[in-house]
Amino acid sequence: MPATVRIYSPNDRATLNAVLQTPAIVEQFDMYAGENGVERMLGDPYTPADGVRLAFVDGEPAGFACAIVLPAASPWAMLRGGVLPRFQRRGIARALHEEVSAFVRAQTRVPGVASQLIAAWEPLDAATAMAERLGYRHDRWFWLMQRYRSGAPPEPAWPEDVTVRTFDGSDAMLADWNAAYNDSFADHYRFVRSPIENTRKQAAKPGFRADGLLLAYRDGQVAGFCRNELFAGRGEIGTLGTVRAARGIGLGRALLRWGVGWLERACELPVTLLVDGENDGALSLYRSEGFEVTRTRRLWAQPVTPV
Repeated sequence: MPATVRIYSPNDRATLNAVLQTPAIVEQFDMYAGENGVERMLGDPYTPADGVRLAFVDGEPAGFACAIVLPAASPWAMLRGGVLPRFQRRGIARALHEEVSAFVRAQTRVPGVASQLIAAWEPLDAATAMAERLGYRHDRWFWLMQRYRSGAPPEPAWPEDVTVRTFDGSDAMLADWNAAYNDSFADHYRFVRSPIENTRKQAAKPGFRADGLLLAYRDGQVAGFCRNELFAGRGEIGTLGTVRAARGIGLGRALLRWGVGWLERACELPVTLLVDGENDGALSLYRSEGFEVTRTRRLWAQPVTPV
């Protein structure tokens, strides 16, 4: 039977979540594992529900795809998706890709999308072959790093002029978190500046832990932050940043140690983080704190041709 692809609707929630929980999909997208996988996906302010697609073969769910549309200085989109193993090699992945690519070209919420990306964890043979067939070219490597538990992690050594506060949900701290993120990552790979509305949505996502977000202050101004996440199979230091005016004083290392300690107290899962393979400063810090590379994720990109 040929596959059919349709736009996701709220009535498809159970079907999509079942697809997201299959082992082959979890292996690539463990951030969607668990009972609230759909809510985690659609809670991302850059992942519109009308950009999600489901594939079926003879009425049976066969795969999914979604488009994350990012309003950077040069707007771009990340396409995610997967096909259940028993339905692979039937052209379903290509059909899903065509659907979400068409959505990216036609949508108007982020005009002028210039490029779109796909990604996969190693081993890469099948993914590389598909990326090349679709006209993608290598764009970046990312590494998943893990710190193996070895008793109590080191305590943070906070710089003398720094104070820290756990996120309290207030508008003031929400604004500080947003400002720290924008300053910390302004010169990073494919940076997307965050409006306060999107940071508010991040704080409302399923699984968000207010006690897992710490903000650091220096001279009365926000200087950095660490936000932790708990997935079904691992804990992650999801985002760690120091503003440019507060670098070189040991704040990043102190925030990292706080994050490791929080994760080890919060769960028995592996303590991980994801890092840009070309961020030498971060890699050096993480390695010096006992993190080792355990997986490699490759990103490919291609230009988007306007409609």
